[in-house]
Amino acid sequence: MKVEMIVKDKIVTITDESPLYIMLRDLFYGGDWYNMKKDFNSNEFLNEIENLEFIEKNISILNDSFYAPIIWSELVSFFNEKNITPELFQHATVDGLYELSIEYADKDLLGDAKNILEFAIKVDKNFAPAYDFLGSIHIELGNIEEGIKFLNRAVEIDPWLVQSYSTLGEVYYNQGDYEKAISYWLKEIEYSPNDIFTYFMIADAYTRMKNYEKAANILNKLLEIDNNNIIAMYELSQIYREMGKTKEADMVEKEILNAKPIDPNGIEIWAKIKMKYNKYDEIVEVIEPMIDNTIDSLHLKALLVVPYIKLGKIEEARKYYEELKQNDFWYLFGKKEIFDKYLTKKEKELCGIF
Repeated sequence: MKVEMIVKDKIVTITDESPLYIMLRDLFYGGDWYNMKKDFNSNEFLNEIENLEFIEKNISILNDSFYAPIIWSELVSFFNEKNITPELFQHATVDGLYELSIEYADKDLLGDAKNILEFAIKVDKNFAPAYDFLGSIHIELGNIEEGIKFLNRAVEIDPWLVQSYSTLGEVYYNQGDYEKAISYWLKEIEYSPNDIFTYFMIADAYTRMKNYEKAANILNKLLEIDNNNIIAMYELSQIYREMGKTKEADMVEKEILNAKPIDPNGIEIWAKIKMKYNKYDEIVEVIEPMIDNTIDSLHLKALLVVPYIKLGKIEEARKYYEELKQNDFWYLFGKKEIFDKYLTKKEKELCGIF
């Protein structure tokens, strides 16, 4: 298709290829014709680009409405037809390609996402995020060694790219190479010391190696950063018991007793420790006000069943138990251990727990 029109005594032309030139400008040059012309400086390209520049200046802004969506296979065909190679893009950036690869990956089109990233690193051999994402895609596709290679290249270019350390740690952890996993995760928290989850992964890897001393050390390091982390306290107490350090384990449990549960993931642990020390009234005092302010309050209600029974509030306990049974039976079944541990047979019968 070819459309010609006269604007200010100048003949301007729109062709089937015009949208592809606009797409190239936006994808590689952030909408800048000037830098695009530096790379596409042969007459064949310049005529088309200057024609589009003129249209934009005198008729209409040329944006993604002229080409969206970007179809990578279409673009590759255009490259092949025009003999456009990655080496041509001397004044380009690959941020747009990186964003495009994410869009494709989000649609589960990992093969296309991989091809886009491979093109990107040919254009810019030092764009670390592309290596990181490409490595992650290879891992997801089962190409582990290839993925490791790209992830290592990412942190070689940019040591602050902590997600690469994280992924590398996961890869080696899943392979059972806990020592290597730990080495990458330690590097991750060196650059991102507030990445709480990574401390737990390091502690878990040390525990699997039965290196309880180092597992305890890393959890203590986490507690220096986040001194109210109930999960970390609980994990630390368990490790101390594994080491035979009962006194230290008891001390940490006492710290949990005095902690204020803020993180929803830590409330259950906090409640269990309170139950262990018969602090049922304190559980009720803290959890009851949370129920009205929490969208998913079923898990909180489950934690009140034992304290209510112990405090003689049988009707309240039965009400919550029945509600849980009706709405989330399997979650309730998972709490059987708590009921069996802290309730007598008679107490369970009073509440209809069997």
